[in-house]
Amino acid sequence: MVVENIVAGLKKKGEDVFVITLGYKDKIEEIDGVKIYRLKPFNLFNFLDINSKPVWLRLPWHIIDMFNDVVAWKVYRIMEQEKPDLVLMHNLKGLSYYIPRVLQKLKIKNIYTVHDAQLLHPSGLINAKSELGFVAKIYCWTCRQLFGSPGMVVFPSKYFREVYEKFRFFKASKKESLANPLSCQNSALAGYDNSEAVNLLFLGQIEEYKGVFDLIEAFQRAIVGLNMPVFLHFAGDGRALAKAKEVAKNNRKIIFWGRMKNSEELDQEIWPRVDLLINPSKVPESFGMVLIEANSKGIPVLATRVGALPELIEEGKNGWLIEPGNVETLRNKIESILKDKGKLISMRNDCIESAKKYNVEGYIEKLMNLN
Repeated sequence: MVVENIVAGLKKKGEDVFVITLGYKDKIEEIDGVKIYRLKPFNLFNFLDINSKPVWLRLPWHIIDMFNDVVAWKVYRIMEQEKPDLVLMHNLKGLSYYIPRVLQKLKIKNIYTVHDAQLLHPSGLINAKSELGFVAKIYCWTCRQLFGSPGMVVFPSKYFREVYEKFRFFKASKKESLANPLSCQNSALAGYDNSEAVNLLFLGQIEEYKGVFDLIEAFQRAIVGLNMPVFLHFAGDGRALAKAKEVAKNNRKIIFWGRMKNSEELDQEIWPRVDLLINPSKVPESFGMVLIEANSKGIPVLATRVGALPELIEEGKNGWLIEPGNVETLRNKIESILKDKGKLISMRNDCIESAKKYNVEGYIEKLMNLN
């Protein structure tokens, strides 16, 4: 979503843009006037399918992925042909960690944007204390050598900039914290269904580390004896989806939508009925795009005080923060919010205003000034 917003913003400014990304086969296509190179990686399987692969198979995959000179050579040839003035690198997982060296060899200006902890840990996740095990330390050291110091590194939050600096990444690079952009057209009040029911939403990967089981338990305890219609919606897919459905199978007030196909489906099926977005993540997040997306629709958020999430929330204005991993705290907060639906409604305009500062036009202007 971030890259899509950036590409659309650059095209709107009249820039000539092409994209290199993953695919199931090598091909070139054009979408909305943008040339897209899709590359099939030379590896044990495609990164697009990694969530369905066993852990024991992922280790050799990660090793090949880091040193994937076949994909790096494909990128080299594309760069020689296109001759870009500037390359905006985003997550390279699934392509090759040699790509920064390719750009260095070709002497092409580049900006690398860090979106998660994938250079610190193969999973892209770290614990709240930013501690690494033995294997992760080796992986982290190797990534640090491969990436070296790109000319400019952008972090979506101050928190993640501090994390990478702690692990001594990008020592000679210029660094900047720049919040991820949101398409301006999304900053508008959703077609709100102002019924008596209160609808809560979790949107994202259905994983245990996302706090989905804490949320299910807290919700079920919060609505006991509550004399009002309340529903908890889950939109997304993940390894814990089947287990989550099993845990909630006896509660008709918990609804699973599965993965949304696109933003249009979200706009039609989900956002108009939502009163509150809940993000009970247990692990630090580098940004929190879904929080900004909800705010842009006029929807307040309830999130945990981990990673970059506190940077996005102004208490009582566009949402609330609670400590992670505490079911009782989450239940109590849900209960207090449910008792005052009028507060949720009164916050809607403030939510939209808070999301406007993440507009893509302002982001691109700042980004180009970094170059």
